[in-house]
Amino acid sequence: MQEDMVEAGNSICNIQISVSDDENAAYICITPPSGGTENTLESVLKLANDIGIIHGISTEVIKNMLANNVYNRTVKFAQSTPAIDGKDGWYEFLFDTHIDTKPKILKDGSVDYSEYGSVPSVVEGERLVVYHPPTPCKDGINVFGGSILAKKGKDLAKIKGKGFVIDPSGTEYTAKYDGKVTYIAERLVVDKELVIEGDVSFTTGDIEFQNDIHIRGNVFSGVSVTSQKGSIIVDGYVEQANLSAKNDVVLKNGMQGNGKGSIEAGGSVKGKFFEQSSITCKGDVQANAIMNTRIEAGQDIIVSGKYGVIVGGSVSAMRYISANIIGNMSEVRTEVKAGVDGDLFALLAQCKQNKEDNEKTLKTVVDALEKVQQALSKADNPDLSKKRIQLMRSKIECDTRVNELAKKEQEILDQMGKANLAKITINKVVNPGTAITINGVKVLVTEENHHVEYARRGAGIIVYNIGE
Repeated sequence: MQEDMVEAGNSICNIQISVSDDENAAYICITPPSGGTENTLESVLKLANDIGIIHGISTEVIKNMLANNVYNRTVKFAQSTPAIDGKDGWYEFLFDTHIDTKPKILKDGSVDYSEYGSVPSVVEGERLVVYHPPTPCKDGINVFGGSILAKKGKDLAKIKGKGFVIDPSGTEYTAKYDGKVTYIAERLVVDKELVIEGDVSFTTGDIEFQNDIHIRGNVFSGVSVTSQKGSIIVDGYVEQANLSAKNDVVLKNGMQGNGKGSIEAGGSVKGKFFEQSSITCKGDVQANAIMNTRIEAGQDIIVSGKYGVIVGGSVSAMRYISANIIGNMSEVRTEVKAGVDGDLFALLAQCKQNKEDNEKTLKTVVDALEKVQQALSKADNPDLSKKRIQLMRSKIECDTRVNELAKKEQEILDQMGKANLAKITINKVVNPGTAITINGVKVLVTEENHHVEYARRGAGIIVYNIGE
C-alpha cells in the first residue's frame, strides 16, 4: 500500500492518508488531538486534494470520524468508480444443438431405434439463431481522477454453413427452407428433408429425393425409396421394398423382405430385425435379430439384445461379427464370414502395376503435348492444333485412370487393415450347421460351442473361450 503522511496545517491532530497500490481506494487515520484547533471537514478535504485525491471521496465518512472522535483507526474515505467491461458477443441457439442419435440400449439388452433420427426439424422462415452483439464498455476513474481502462467486448464472426438466411442487421438466422437443422463443428446446416407422414405404397409410388427421407409410416411391397445424398429413416415396418441411400438406412422397427426386399447404403444399416432380405453397406449392420438374410457389411455386424440371433442366410463383415446365438437347434445352414475371400496382396500388386503403367503413358502424353505446344507457339499449324486436342483428351483420360487406380489402391489397403482384425464372437452359443469363414479359411461347426471367439491364425482358424 502506498502511504503519504500529511500534517494538518495549524491542527494539532496528525492525519495519515494512504492510497492502495491500484489507486482504487484511499484511507485516512486520525490521531487524537493534544490541544489547539480541531480539524474540520474542509481542512481534511484540502489535505486530500493537496496530494491529488479528488474522486470518489465520501464526505459522510469524514464527518462521522470527526463528529465521533474516531481515532487511530484506518478508514476508507474514497473509492474509485470501477470500469465496466463490455461483454463478448454470443449466439443464442433456438434449437437443441446436442442431439444424441445413438440408439438406446434397453434393460433386456435389445436396441431401441425409436428415438434415432430425432434431429430437430424446421420450417422455412423459422428463427434458428439470434446473435447478441457485444455490450459497450465504460472506463472507470481512480481516486486521483485518472482513467481505469475497460475491456471491450469481442464481436464474433458470422456463423458459416448452408440452408439459412441472415437478416440485414446480422443478428437473426432463419431457415431458408423446410428441413432439419444441426450445428456441428461450428457449422450451421439446414438440410432439406422429405417427410412422408404416412405409408409408402403403390398409392404414393416410388420415392426419390436428393437429401434425407423420413417416412413416418410403413414401406409396403413393390416400391423403391432412394436418397441420392442423404439417409433414409423409416418409423414403421418395411416389406418387400428396395431402399437405397448415400448415407445410413435406419428402420425403427424392421424389415420382412419376403426374399426380394433389399437395402443398399453408403453408411450403416440399423433396425430391430431383418428377415428374408438382402443388405449391402459400407459401414456397420446393427440389429436385434437377423434371419435368412444375405448381408455384406464394409465394417462390422453387431447383433445384440434379448435374442441377438443370426440364423439362416449368409452374413459377411469386413472386420468383426458379434452375436449371442448363431444358427439354431435344427441345424439350419447359416454362413458367417469375416474378413475377405480373395488374395488382397495379389490384388494390390496388380493395382499398383496398372497404376505405374498408366503413369508412364501419362508422362508420354504430357511430353508430346509440351512439344506440340512449343511448335504451335512459333507458328500456326492446323494439323498440330488437331494433334494438341487429341493429346489433351488423352491426358484427361490418363489422369482419370491414374486417380481411379490410386483410389482403388487405398481401398484395398483399407480392406487389408480391416481384414487383419477379422474375428467372430459368439456370446452364448453357436449351433451345428453353421459355416464360419475368416479371411478365406472355412470351418464347419459340428457341435455346440458356448461363449467362443473364432479368429484366423496362420493358415487356419483358432477357437477360444471368452467366458460368460
